[in-house]
Amino acid sequence: MTLADANSSSPAALEETLRDKRFGMVFQPIVDLARRRVFAYEALVRPHLHSSPPALIADSARHGRLGLLGRTLREASIIGCPDHALFINVQPDELLEHFLVQPDDPIFNHRQPVFLELTEAVPLQRLDLCAQMLQEIQARGVHVVVDDLGSGYSNLRYLADLKPRVVKLDRELITGLRPGSRRFTLVRALVGLCNELGAMVVAECIETAEELAAVMDAGCHLGQGYVLARPALPPPPIAWPLG
Repeated sequence: MTLADANSSSPAALEETLRDKRFGMVFQPIVDLARRRVFAYEALVRPHLHSSPPALIADSARHGRLGLLGRTLREASIIGCPDHALFINVQPDELLEHFLVQPDDPIFNHRQPVFLELTEAVPLQRLDLCAQMLQEIQARGVHVVVDDLGSGYSNLRYLADLKPRVVKLDRELITGLRPGSRRFTLVRALVGLCNELGAMVVAECIETAEELAAVMDAGCHLGQGYVLARPALPPPPIAWPLG
């Protein structure tokens, strides 16, 4: 734990963070690779008192405020990017607290499409319950995103059981990707599987023009990474690096 986290780990300090919104939001484009234009923006929190987003999340979970944190961040995300589709991160425990099925949740008032991205693995023993909660959300027009496909068996279960609209590939598959490699063959196969299941594929953490060209060759629908744009406020435009 850092000194900042030690100073911000009390219940009173956390309540102050949530009440006074002691954090900022930045937005990173997710790009339609075929059309070379922004498909959506991912909302990312930048805490003021905690050393990192995971530290803020862990602190909120420890003090029983994870659901309130999630709702506060969703509201801030929509305020910060009102005119674009949004990817919003959600912790599986928020689903079990029933915060996301309240009629007045901010995600149901956004004028553009909303994609909820599960940022942690759902324990398999709780997968059925989470799937039930997500079905209620999907029935109201909100899309589900599964993260880190390719990192383990459980992700394949999520692909089958959660019926996501979008899938993000594990970043380890993208770093240094080049046509003709075994990883390229795997990425292309995963894209084909997602196509069969009706899910779009995001290649994230793209840092070079070579990686961008490779994920396009592999058939990925969407891309995200520093080579296209860094997270910023206001939501930034993209810089297309290929001719």
